Amino acid sequence: MAVWLSDQVGPHGRVVATDIDTRYLHRLDLPNLEVVEHNILEDSLDALGPGSFDLVCARLTLFHLTGRQELAIRQMTECLRPGGWLIDEDGDWGTTAPVDPAHPLYGSYQRVWRDGDWWTSRGYDKAFGRKLPALFERCGLTDIRHEATSEVVRGGSPWARWRVITLPLVAGGESSERDLEVLTTALSDPTVWILRELLHACWGRRS
Repeated sequence: MAVWLSDQVGPHGRVVATDIDTRYLHRLDLPNLEVVEHNILEDSLDALGPGSFDLVCARLTLFHLTGRQELAIRQMTECLRPGGWLIDEDGDWGTTAPVDPAHPLYGSYQRVWRDGDWWTSRGYDKAFGRKLPALFERCGLTDIRHEATSEVVRGGSPWARWRVITLPLVAGGESSERDLEVLTTALSDPTVWILRELLHACWGRRS
């Protein structure tokens, strides 16, 4: 996103990319990109320039911050100039499961997945994306719009391979490892059709 935004604003624009860990961002060498190590929940906004941004965006981040998403949205809103836009993309992860009950791997996947409570038990908000319009409104944003998309893909597809790589990042313990094996087996099997997460995009304007 940092690279794409830098391309959109051109040589006379400016992009600030923040993270609590900037190792990967510092690999980027773009003349109009500034990288700032920053925690939106804990650090002062002075390092970013409150009230100065035309656009603030986040993607697949806030669902990690269970119970603290509204604070993060309020902080990001404070960074916008009047008339500036906030956009967030986040998922409903409970939808991510095989679609064919007749497939041999369907039952074991559903038993482990538990309608996405596999995420909830690990401290994530599995249905956060759908809450964005209400949170945006509570944070004072106007002209709010929201849309969501998904698709059904095969196991072993690029998206499924990405899920196989990322799921172990939140797994832990012996039972979790067994559950993880069930999920990754289905995600790697091209005979399994899988409904992806419902990806929500919400945007609103600061008055």
